[in-house]
Amino acid sequence: MGASCRCRRKIPTDEEAIPVQASEAERDELLEADHEQFLADPPRAEVLADTLGILSRAYAGTGWGDDTADWEGVLSVDSTNAFSNSALYGEISEQDFADLLFGLGLRPPAVVYDLGSGTGKLVNLAALLGFSATGIELEPGRHQRACTASKALLRQVGSNCEGLQPRLPRFVHTSFLDFDFSDADFVWANSIVFAPHMMEAVANVARKMRPGSLIATHKPLPGPGFEFYREVDLRASWRPQGSVSFQVQRVVGAE
Repeated sequence: MGASCRCRRKIPTDEEAIPVQASEAERDELLEADHEQFLADPPRAEVLADTLGILSRAYAGTGWGDDTADWEGVLSVDSTNAFSNSALYGEISEQDFADLLFGLGLRPPAVVYDLGSGTGKLVNLAALLGFSATGIELEPGRHQRACTASKALLRQVGSNCEGLQPRLPRFVHTSFLDFDFSDADFVWANSIVFAPHMMEAVANVARKMRPGSLIATHKPLPGPGFEFYREVDLRASWRPQGSVSFQVQRVVGAE
């Protein structure tokens, strides 16, 4: 934990955060009460800096854009996706991603998904910031690195820092093509190497999301049910100079 962090209380487990028997309305009320301080304003700059420092230490030895996949895992991903090179890896600036979340008006404990979450940096960051974050990753080496880093985060944080109310991230080892993420408030998909049929599969689930929910992708989701919201430029590991454009779409529902 960074020296500038002042402990408030320990990070809640899933069981401690929300009682299992609570109704949906009660769960929403508890979540809102637990994160009330976040609802109006994003975290202060020094709090975000502390968060990024915690994340960096949890990934010690793993540089920006470093991949932990093995060849068999990559081949398995390409086979599942029925598309060569769909397992190519790259990362977005964590600072830019945090700015994107709060710049879109999202506030914890909004539900955030990363489709093809790789080593889990963005998911772990979102969870540290208090979002209910889930990463979906099929390649086993990347998935394992995300889980290992998550445990390292818990050891570092121990208790919440001032201005932070982190939540436990969730990492699911499966293909996002077979996963229902329709409860999301925000979906991130670094879709640069997604084939058209992969974009169609994502769009089919995304149409079931709550109207007004947001999806950020490099390639826009096809078909009805979405409207353009804005375009954002984010720094990326595969483009050392400059940035990469991503399109944010808003869900309007199935027509």
